[in-house]
Amino acid sequence: MYLREFDLDMPYVAEEAKINSIMQERQCSRNDATKFDYESYWKDKRRMFRLETRCMTAMFERLFEKMKTEDCWKILVECVETINSESIKNLSGVYCVQVKLEHNRFTSSDDLAKKQMTLDMLMQGIRIIAREKDWSVEPFETVCLKMRERDLENDWIWKKPIKSPNKKYIAELLCRHMVKTIDIYIVLKDKTGNEILREKIISELPDEFVYTKLLGELKWISENEVVLVNKKGDNRWSVKLGDEGTGTLSHQ
Repeated sequence: MYLREFDLDMPYVAEEAKINSIMQERQCSRNDATKFDYESYWKDKRRMFRLETRCMTAMFERLFEKMKTEDCWKILVECVETINSESIKNLSGVYCVQVKLEHNRFTSSDDLAKKQMTLDMLMQGIRIIAREKDWSVEPFETVCLKMRERDLENDWIWKKPIKSPNKKYIAELLCRHMVKTIDIYIVLKDKTGNEILREKIISELPDEFVYTKLLGELKWISENEVVLVNKKGDNRWSVKLGDEGTGTLSHQ
């Protein structure tokens, strides 16, 4: 088995007093009160936390070289106000460990601080697991250092750059995965590699399940126009290079 994936979670913990209050107010069972509490007050917070930490965990995955393990393919770090278990759980190959997080501090922080806190919590969880499982922590520290050297900027090129039919230009798709969005650009370069045009064509939720659907095919349709077609083939974004080096953007 190979370790390839990393993620953070903010699991729901029922507060006894709150559940009792909901049961009394709504005249419902404990199960229904817990479900109501989660759906009304926690579900959106949990999803937002996962979205806002994904830029760093995805970057860690991209830079991490897969590691052979006995029974682990993913590390999941649960970020909780109060640690109620110091043991490592193995959930069908997912190693799960808890670290402490002040939720309000995270939500009130700016984007850079959120990135730093995300990486710190991920590394804290990894070190606990590495110590318990007698893994070398060096491969993980190497990735952490690379991320810091890049100022925690998760920018990457999707697939390979493509040449225009006349070989004068090169087009590539730049993905900038940030805390609140992923911005996708068509970048045009001359044949020596100098950038001549950059156009943002998409800004989406920073969630692979959302934005990967948009990444179908990048192709040239003329000597100076390149398009991105989504996977279904029913959406396309094009950039056309003008005579003055300016670009015209269109979306169909």
